Amino acid sequence: MKRVIKALIISGELLIAASLALMVTGLAMNDPTSTLGSLMSYETARRVHTIASYLFIPLFYVHTAAGLLVIANRTERLKTEKARRTLVGAWTVLTVLLVVAGFTAFGTGRSAFGSVQATAVLTLEEVAKHSTENDCWIIVKDRVYNVTSLIDTHPGGRDAILKYCGTNATEVFFNEHTERDYEALQQYYIGTINGSIVNQGNSTEKG
Repeated sequence: MKRVIKALIISGELLIAASLALMVTGLAMNDPTSTLGSLMSYETARRVHTIASYLFIPLFYVHTAAGLLVIANRTERLKTEKARRTLVGAWTVLTVLLVVAGFTAFGTGRSAFGSVQATAVLTLEEVAKHSTENDCWIIVKDRVYNVTSLIDTHPGGRDAILKYCGTNATEVFFNEHTERDYEALQQYYIGTINGSIVNQGNSTEKG
């Protein structure tokens, strides 16, 4: 039981560290212009956030399993080895089901958010259809981004985005933004343009 209690304490401390990493990197990705965002690039924050997310799941499992064993040790009916194995086994199955359900829902949510799969190959004509404040896509380089949710939080104001909805905003984007901003833009990526773009300005002509 000493090992179980030790596992409970260590996993709890690591869970706190993972939670802090998730919170800090999440804030940095959400607002690249903030103090946290200036301390790390979007790509670095994304990688740390991903690692912390994957570590959180096994740590949570170990911590809760250890907690269940501690509770079982204090309950007369659950003190037997068979009862404890059954308890941990049931918790293991439940955790696996929750993880599978969570990843399935996450994948569905990403597709729904972008209206298309992130690997989609799009045409300029299709992008041009998404030109309103409630459905705003832009092109930067040869990649398409759904920036609808960014309109109300854009540091440069709503109009700075609205005038380019449905168009190729490559030139104006790099005139007004840094490479760090381009990294932050990647969270809105939904697809790639089919074919090369001749004019990298505010047009939608294709080569």
